Amino acid sequence: MRKINILKAIVDLLWILSMPIVLVIIGFSIAVFFVDLGDLNIKINSIGLNTDTLFSKTLLVVSALNYLLIVAALYFFKKILNYFIRVKIFEEKVISSFKKMGNLLFISGIISLTISMISRFYFLQKVTLEFGLNQHLVIICLGLFFLVLSEIFKVAKNQKQENDLTI
Repeated sequence: MRKINILKAIVDLLWILSMPIVLVIIGFSIAVFFVDLGDLNIKINSIGLNTDTLFSKTLLVVSALNYLLIVAALYFFKKILNYFIRVKIFEEKVISSFKKMGNLLFISGIISLTISMISRFYFLQKVTLEFGLNQHLVIICLGLFFLVLSEIFKVAKNQKQENDLTI
C-alpha cells in the first residue's frame, strides 16, 4: 500500500504543478493569433517554426492544446488512484476513467505524431520515416494499454459479481 501512496503523491504534485501551465497555455493559445511572435525562437520537436504564417500559428496552438489532453488524462489517473487507495478497485468509475484516459492518451499520441510529421514536411521540406522508439509511439501505446486495462477491469468486475452471487 505504501507504493500506491508514493505514486499518488507524485501524481498530485504533477497535477498541482501543471495547473499554472494550463492557464499559460490557454492564454498563449488565444494570444498567438493577436501578438507578433517573430522575435521568439519557438521549436516543436526540434524543428524551428516560422511564426509568421497562419498555418504555423495553428500548428503551434494545436500542439499546445494537445498538452491539455495529457493533463486531462492525468486528472483521470488521479481519480483512479483515489479509488485504489480506498480499495474500491472494481467500481464503474475506475473502468470508465481507464477508458477515458486511454482515449485521451491515444488521441494525444496521434495528434503529436501528425504534428511532428506535418511540421517536418512543412518547415524542413523533408519526408523521413524513422524506426525506433519515440515519445509519440510511447503515448499511443500507453493509451492502448489503458484501453485494454479498462476491458480487463470490466471482465474482472463481471467475474467478481458472478462469484458474489454464487456464495
